[in-house]
Amino acid sequence: MPISRMNSEDPHAVEFKHGSGEDITVWVGTTPSLIGSMPRAGHLFVVESEPEKARELRQVLEERAQAWVYEEVLAAKDGAMVQWHHFNDVRLSGPIDLVSWQVRFRNLRQTEGEQRCGKSLGALLDHWSNHAGIKEHGRIHLMLRQGDPLAAMVGLGAWLSHLETVHLLLPWPEKTMHEAETWLKEHHFSQDHQSTVTWKQDAIATRDWLLKEKENEIQALITANQLLHAKCEVMQTEQESLMAERERITAVMQDLREAQALTQAETQQARSEAEGLRVQQEDLQREHQQLINDKSMLVEKLQAEEASNRNMREALKSLFPFERYRRDNVDLGELNEEGLAIHYLEQGQHQDRLKTYQELDSELRASCERREEAESKLEQLESNFSQTKQQLETLKDLFVRITEEPRSQRRGAKK
Repeated sequence: MPISRMNSEDPHAVEFKHGSGEDITVWVGTTPSLIGSMPRAGHLFVVESEPEKARELRQVLEERAQAWVYEEVLAAKDGAMVQWHHFNDVRLSGPIDLVSWQVRFRNLRQTEGEQRCGKSLGALLDHWSNHAGIKEHGRIHLMLRQGDPLAAMVGLGAWLSHLETVHLLLPWPEKTMHEAETWLKEHHFSQDHQSTVTWKQDAIATRDWLLKEKENEIQALITANQLLHAKCEVMQTEQESLMAERERITAVMQDLREAQALTQAETQQARSEAEGLRVQQEDLQREHQQLINDKSMLVEKLQAEEASNRNMREALKSLFPFERYRRDNVDLGELNEEGLAIHYLEQGQHQDRLKTYQELDSELRASCERREEAESKLEQLESNFSQTKQQLETLKDLFVRITEEPRSQRRGAKK
């Protein structure tokens, strides 16, 4: 079955059948010549940084069902940037610089360098496991021939619990080897007596370490349980406080509901009263309008009466004997003519203060009659004058004619 090109961003890989609990052989950097020495059983997981070698490995492993090839650069942390050095000896290409290698390989030369995005070995194994549907994992045998061995092992993450053997197959610089071996010892791996490049997991030390880890986990769980218990007590206290607060709020809400009901009743009553007031207001407005109309009529009447009184006063002032009225009523000596006329109209005529005024009225009537007679006579005289004037005009015209006739006769006689 063909093996496709794979990396952590390529979910498409060759499909193969596998059994649960099978061992996993992980090769980091290899060559086709080493394929024959690889175990035939179990899963084969290859990580190669060089594209040409990865392509060649896929061709060689094409017929193997449980083989996977990833073209990636390993790093201790997934997504970390790695400075990758390329040398004339491709076996040594990786994150270790030329100076560190030249201690042992004096003729080594760097051909180029680049920044590459590293992937952790644990992330690649997760991707492989999820895509292949593998739920149970066997032991892991890690074969290291490329890159930084410490970064590859640290990047295993949770997969470290499945790591059985580690094979350091490249003669790394002394510092790199020391860091890798120190990490292996700290994680309970011991060097194989028959092969110095092989490190095996110390079962007893691992068991003790696991027991210690379990104890630490148990202690942590106890501490966490105590913290949770304390938090539960605090939460219970808070719950009781909340329940009391809830009861108080419930009582307040009940009071508010009763107050709301009372307010609604009062509001309804207020609306009824407001409706009654509105009707009363409309009635008052109508009465007010009627009063305004009555007032207008009264004002007009008063104005008419005032005008009539004013006319009467004016007429009275032209005829009223002010000096006589003042003389006959000594208590009115300080009033002017206007005051005397008003006093007479308001009081005097009802108190008979001016009894001789009737005589004056009679005289005024007689005077008016005489005036009318005089006016009649004047009209007669004017008529007579007009007739006389007309007669004079007639006589004048006649006289003119008489005087002009002898003149015409004399002019005729002369001719």
